[in-house]
Amino acid sequence: MHKLFYLAAFSFLIISCQQKSGVDIKGQADFLDNNTEIYLSKLGNLQNIEPVDTLIVENKQFSGSLPEANPEDVYIMMVDGVRGQNLVFINENQPININLAESNLRESEVKAGESNQLMQDYLKAQIEFGKEFSQLNKTIIQARNNKNRAKFDSIRVEIDNRKTENIEYRSNLVDKNPNSIVSLLIISDLFNQKSLPTSEVKSKFESIDPELRNTEFGKTLNKKIAAVNATDIGSVAPKFEGPTPNGDILSLDEALGKVTLVDFWASWCKPCRIENPNIVSVYQDYKDQGFKVLGVSLDKPNQKDRWLKAIKDDNLTWNHVSNLQYWEEPIARLYGISSIPAAFLLDEDGRIIAKNLRGQALRNKVDELLNEEE
Repeated sequence: MHKLFYLAAFSFLIISCQQKSGVDIKGQADFLDNNTEIYLSKLGNLQNIEPVDTLIVENKQFSGSLPEANPEDVYIMMVDGVRGQNLVFINENQPININLAESNLRESEVKAGESNQLMQDYLKAQIEFGKEFSQLNKTIIQARNNKNRAKFDSIRVEIDNRKTENIEYRSNLVDKNPNSIVSLLIISDLFNQKSLPTSEVKSKFESIDPELRNTEFGKTLNKKIAAVNATDIGSVAPKFEGPTPNGDILSLDEALGKVTLVDFWASWCKPCRIENPNIVSVYQDYKDQGFKVLGVSLDKPNQKDRWLKAIKDDNLTWNHVSNLQYWEEPIARLYGISSIPAAFLLDEDGRIIAKNLRGQALRNKVDELLNEEE
């Protein structure tokens, strides 16, 4: 289950009608009827979409204004009645002209400045990559169904190669455009999709213009990168404490064993619940040798009963903590968690040995660590 940010994946907006002065925005919408509402919002940070204005279509056209940006702001345009689509554009403090595309808002023409041209080039390239991946996935499924192993292996290699090319394309765009907010958005994509090692993402972020890094968006992204970087294998796991089911406060240091699994999960997370029996099995087989588990739940506020029921139903007889703050869970934020299940295997000194091991891989690693030769 993912909580990810994608450039073309905004699916909600709170409508707010306000009159602004500053940057003029005009548009053509040949396929929209009179009085159709066009919603504008601004990207504040990775979790914050701020409503800005509602524009009304008249005679196939619309117009409005945006507040001046400093240095550049990212905007999202959505159209009433058009689901699953949006247009992302940049406020570069110069007039913006938009020609909305009926087939796909993301393919609309935006005339405004260099950053918008870069954004359009980037999005068009990603749309093309997406179409290629879709076709390749259909082909590999057919090969699998037909039990054509040679074809299957060939397509899998092609998919891997295309993914590598896509990552290189995005990475090169960042390197060539350190002064554009678009590069910051691309870095966010590369980070959230785990396309590059955290160290490389950090390096690219540090190459961006300081003014852009200091924006609200940049600061939020930097915190997320720093949190993940702090949980790389070999690092000492960040210290924390949290409320247990009975209301006591338990710290990580108090919960450590010879080998400890810090497991981020939630009662509402189906993949987590599916993995729980495997963790239970490993725990039962190795707890007497010093294997411990500390569950950190991302259950929702005012739903402690669901958390406790899941612990009981899944027979999770180890230590648990949670502030019941859903994705705002402070321990999860400390560890840079953007999807669950997520797990960190620690040694007796609290150093991270491995991450996100599941199934047989978790059992094999725990057995290796607890039965290695002295």
